[in-house]
Amino acid sequence: MKEIAKTTKRIIFVLALITIVACNNSDDINEIFIGHNWKLTYIEEEGIRRWPSQDKRYDLTFTENYFNASTPGGGKINGRWFADGKTREFNCSNIQTESIGANDTIGIQMVQIFNKATSYEGDIHYIQIKTEDNDLMQFYNR
Repeated sequence: MKEIAKTTKRIIFVLALITIVACNNSDDINEIFIGHNWKLTYIEEEGIRRWPSQDKRYDLTFTENYFNASTPGGGKINGRWFADGKTREFNCSNIQTESIGANDTIGIQMVQIFNKATSYEGDIHYIQIKTEDNDLMQFYNR
């Protein structure tokens, strides 16, 4: 009976050890970013937050290598993206825009933040894309 108890304890210990080793604190980038339709909650530059009006939607989607954003006026922002789940590094490249109006302050700020992005925070419910200057844009999964 004592031998069964020792064996059971060893098995539990080994399973616990395997569980601890298998778990890590890195994010699953694909789970967080890909396959969701993100809606802009607000954008913050130099400590000033701007919220899009209720009837104006700024949307964002990610595929494996590219992101696509759209503005209420039919503008488009797209490019390549990279994120690291361990360091939470985030950056964009090859950014292209189409039909972002001069009066679309939020659309223009989005382009600036994509260009300067250095990190992200979030999960499958929300994402904040941040710059080194602490400017950011926050999206929620709609």
